[in-house]
Amino acid sequence: MKRAALAGRCRDLLGALAGPVLVAEAGHGWLATALAAEGCAVVAAPPLAVADWDPPATPVRGAVLSFLGFAGGPAERQARLAVLRRRLPAGAPLVLVDHNQPRRLVQRVPAWLTLLAQGMAPRRARYPVAREAQALGFVVRRLRFAAGERVQLVRVDVPKPAGGGDAPSAPQVVHASR
Repeated sequence: MKRAALAGRCRDLLGALAGPVLVAEAGHGWLATALAAEGCAVVAAPPLAVADWDPPATPVRGAVLSFLGFAGGPAERQARLAVLRRRLPAGAPLVLVDHNQPRRLVQRVPAWLTLLAQGMAPRRARYPVAREAQALGFVVRRLRFAAGERVQLVRVDVPKPAGGGDAPSAPQVVHASR
């Protein structure tokens, strides 16, 4: 799948937003560039691999978080999701982009080879990003596949505060194998 097509799908899942979108990815910056070319106002975050990852405090209306090429474990992934959960306004859309294992073996083999070329085990494609987000308190809205099912796009919303307070309820920790 071409980068512009993937960016277009992310934009479609975000919906119409009146403001900038935070884009965080593994470090290449291609998704932020492609979304900007699609007409989105983009605020680029530092690469996900940075130890003390902290996106800019610029007010944004939504976010795209791409784990494509990110070799970090569950704790690192959940830490980045928790930061976005605190930073984004309640009800804001977040699109998660991650590797996926296709159902058909014919499509699975190229997906495995891509992961191996990036230094990741094929099991990385089985990571349950939608379940992880839901366990952390996000509201899962849609799950879509792209690139012959090698990529999953998950649209989640930041939860509304529990009990009418200013902060979202405490997230649960998910223990998932890569």
